[in-house]
Amino acid sequence: MSLAIEALRAVRETEANALELRRAAREEARRTVERAEAEGEALVEQAVRAAQEEARKLLAQAEAEAAREAEPIKKEAEKACARIRQEAAGRLPPAVALIVERIVKANGRS
Repeated sequence: MSLAIEALRAVRETEANALELRRAAREEARRTVERAEAEGEALVEQAVRAAQEEARKLLAQAEAEAAREAEPIKKEAEKACARIRQEAAGRLPPAVALIVERIVKANGRS
């Protein structure tokens, strides 16, 4: 009978050990999943930061390129404005003379 009791104890111990092993395996699997999720989130955050930095660099490059392309246009516009001012300045004395003449003649007739 003691052999049967020993066999039952051995079976119970084996079952208890198997249950403990399953519990430990589930716990380890849960921790592994949590670590993997945390690492995944960290990788996503890192990728987002890298993408934002790359976007900032590309934007800065595009702005610099636009400024380089706009410079000749700006210089040409400044030249055109200077030419128009010069032409207007050349027409100013005759315009003033014409206005003065009309005002004086209009007032002179009154």
